Amino acid sequence: MQVFVFAFLAGCVGLSVSVPHSFDLRGTHIQEPCNVYEDVTHSYRSDIYNFAITLYNAVVPRSPGLNFIYSPVSAWLTLAAIGEGADPVTRQQIFNLFNIPHDDCTRQKYYQLATSRIIVADDIKIISNRILLLDAGVTPNPTWFDIVTKNNLLDVLAGPIRHNPAVTIEEIRRLMQAELPRINFDGNSVILNKIDYNGLWTTEFAEARIERSPFYDQAGNSLGFVDLMKVTKRARLGYVKSLNARVLELPIGVNERYRMVFVMFPESKDIITEFEVLTPEIIFELLESFRESVVPVEVAIPRMVISSEIDLRTLLEDLGVTSLWNDPAATRNVSYPPALPSSFVHRTTLTLDNHGLHSPPPQPTTTHGTPTGLDPKVDHDFIANRPFLYALCDAETYSVIIASAYIEPTYKN
Repeated sequence: MQVFVFAFLAGCVGLSVSVPHSFDLRGTHIQEPCNVYEDVTHSYRSDIYNFAITLYNAVVPRSPGLNFIYSPVSAWLTLAAIGEGADPVTRQQIFNLFNIPHDDCTRQKYYQLATSRIIVADDIKIISNRILLLDAGVTPNPTWFDIVTKNNLLDVLAGPIRHNPAVTIEEIRRLMQAELPRINFDGNSVILNKIDYNGLWTTEFAEARIERSPFYDQAGNSLGFVDLMKVTKRARLGYVKSLNARVLELPIGVNERYRMVFVMFPESKDIITEFEVLTPEIIFELLESFRESVVPVEVAIPRMVISSEIDLRTLLEDLGVTSLWNDPAATRNVSYPPALPSSFVHRTTLTLDNHGLHSPPPQPTTTHGTPTGLDPKVDHDFIANRPFLYALCDAETYSVIIASAYIEPTYKN
């Protein structure tokens, strides 16, 4: 996780400061040794998918008819960090609701898997930050601080929230590139999430043909126009019977260590409702449906910039996490005085364009009628000229790093 340190922040709060408070450390320490031979990858993926679905169903009602985007992994890690220092009731509430294992060793392995999904490198541009910003004078619990920093869950910083809220808001707005129209500073802390992805391609769209094309709704009515990046190449496509969906997987990065997954619903009138029946098992079915075409097929994806800023506090309250924000007993093991986060700003940005790192090798063209080796429902192309869902995953675990819905075109009628 890349860490921002700004002038208005005092850095990590001094842990050597003596305070007249005794933390109850029971349940806040991951015991060693753990069973290093147990493979938890499958259960981790299933639990992350469950959380992604829960968050998706909470985000959708707040984004009617709009393009939206969020980061399940980033939000999950942040909530896990807060849960590590919560009182038993709040901790159980968070862990149960968001599929965070209660077993210490399993949870630590989940953390290792989740935090290693985003690697800073030249071939992929992803900036990810998870921050608990405490008011100056609020001191973290040393044991909790040790857990969240050693497991790379969260950065703990200090700022003049009460003393100079105006400056704090401006600095947060700058470092998060966020609008913060309704940030709440009633408490003594705020939770900040940021993840930005800039789509750098290695072999996908570096030399794509850019064509301005109509963009339709599910009924076939024109909504406006998009700039489609078109390539003809062998690609991994599939058909998911449970969703009546066509899917496309594009590899990106050195050694193809990330995957972009696109989902279209040609037989549906409303793509949002299609995911109401989604389960981790259906996601596994989706991933297992991919087959590489035996001949090149046409692939077209819009150039896009999607940015969403979500107040996760409101979503979490609706899901039943209520004591975290204003009950000192809930966070007494996080800090002294107890951290009372009045806002949880979750900001995600996705930029996809045709600027790549390496030019793709030339691909022969194909014509309709040539067998592709794919499910007949897939046909000979994947043209994203109507609403679709998108996810950025890593190639090892297929954790959902970013999830998005593209519903509105760039240029509206």
